[in-house]
Parts: sequence; C-alpha cells; structure tokens
Amino acid sequence: MDQSESGLPIAVDMDGTLILTDMSWVSIKRVVIRKPWRIPGMLFKEFSGKRAEWKRDLAESLLFDPGKLAYHQGFLDWLKTEHESGRTLVLATASDRIIAEQVAGHVGIFSDVMASDSQYNLRGEKKAEALVSRFGEKGFAYAGNSKHDLPVWDRCGEVIVVNPERGLLDKVGNAADIIFE
Repeated sequence: MDQSESGLPIAVDMDGTLILTDMSWVSIKRVVIRKPWRIPGMLFKEFSGKRAEWKRDLAESLLFDPGKLAYHQGFLDWLKTEHESGRTLVLATASDRIIAEQVAGHVGIFSDVMASDSQYNLRGEKKAEALVSRFGEKGFAYAGNSKHDLPVWDRCGEVIVVNPERGLLDKVGNAADIIFE
C-alpha cells in the first residue's frame, strides 16, 4: 500500500468504508423491527423514489452510540495520519446527515460532512456531481468500497478502495491508487 503524496482533500464514504456496516440496515433493525407499523410507509417511499425521505424518518428515530460501531481500524489510522499532516477530510455518505454528523463527531477528524437529507440521496452519480461541484473535476481523492462509488472514482483525482465488495477490484482495475483490504 502506497502512502499518498497528492495532498488532495479526501472524501470518505461511511457505510462499508469507514464503518464496517451499513447504517440503513442498522436503522431498519433498531427502528422498524421495534415499530413494524412503519414498514408500509417506508416501502411506499422506497418504491416512489423517495429513499432520502425514509432514511431521514429512520435517522430521526435512531438512537445509537457511534463509539460502538465497527470501524475499519487500519483505514481510520491512516486517515488520522493524513489529517495530522494537514489533509482536508470530508465525510461524504449516502447515509442521512443526522447519522453522519454523529459518526463524524465521534471520529473527530472531518472538517465537513456531505450526506443525504430528506430531499437528496447522496449516492452514485449524485455524490460525484456534489463532490465535483465542491472540489472540481479531479480535485479530490475519494475512498469507497462499492459499485455505487464507480461514478465518483471516474471523476476524482485519487482512487482509494477500502474493504472492497466482491468483484469491485476487477471493475476498478489499475485505477486504484491505494487499497485497504
């Protein structure tokens, strides 16, 4: 694994990358299972293209301790070193902002959070557009773990693959600058 010398700001995905779980599933398990009457409303929103709305609904009801989440410790240690060297770190996640801000606050190294809200699901191409709008084409590094990150990696200046899902490295090919398994 090479150390990066680019100095580009690093946008870091949360679910499956920084943390080794998906907060949507955590939210569903902790909120919906205890309140099953919410399922029809969630399904309606999901199938009517309003995923961001049900994510917000769950985030507003979820009580969790971000310190008890499983973090990718090797990657987190590397991020802390990058932060100490002066690199800007931004948490950029499709999870709802309410949840993302709690995780970012716990970790303590992110200068900002870009996340989904009740109107906007920050995933895939939408995440790529938001990051390019903020940092410019190829003006940022991006750390992610899934096929949904491919559009972001296409537009970033440094590709960081963390905890890759099955088959992802085949799709990324030689574009990966840094890999954390």
